[in-house]
Amino acid sequence: MSTSKEDTSTPGEAPASAAAPGEASTSASPTSPTSSDTSDTSAASDASGAFVSGAPLSPVPALGGVFSAESFSGLGLLLLGPVIVNSRLFTLFAWFGLTDAGTATAEEVALFNAEITVAGGLSALAVLVGALSLFLGNARTRAWARWGASATVLAGTVFVILAVVTLVSVPAAG
Repeated sequence: MSTSKEDTSTPGEAPASAAAPGEASTSASPTSPTSSDTSDTSAASDASGAFVSGAPLSPVPALGGVFSAESFSGLGLLLLGPVIVNSRLFTLFAWFGLTDAGTATAEEVALFNAEITVAGGLSALAVLVGALSLFLGNARTRAWARWGASATVLAGTVFVILAVVTLVSVPAAG
């Protein structure tokens, strides 16, 4: 292990003492693990001090189980997947929301309403599960779970709005 002045002082800090080359310094530096004054060091210097001292990294936190933020994030993505992959909601929105589609039979209207309701319901459920995942998450939650839950909430909200606009635009049977 090296005991040079560069290892025991932080960048921009004056050397700890002007001891002779053969003498050992008795004062501890702020980044050494034996220092008692750690209240004014920043997180970055703590991390660099831990790296220099060879302290082991903390282990990755274990999964929280079935009711964890990670599992709800995955469930939200799975619920939103069929709605994203199926382009029928986009087709119905273009047909009813953007154009004047005219009239449809009672069976067609019931079929359109059922398709739109299922897509909107799955999207709303995915948004609720994604929001629950974000609510349950904390500092130990994995980044992919936070990203997945955020994406689920944002995309699911767009699909819920799309489904509501399409459902309102479906003409009455005639």
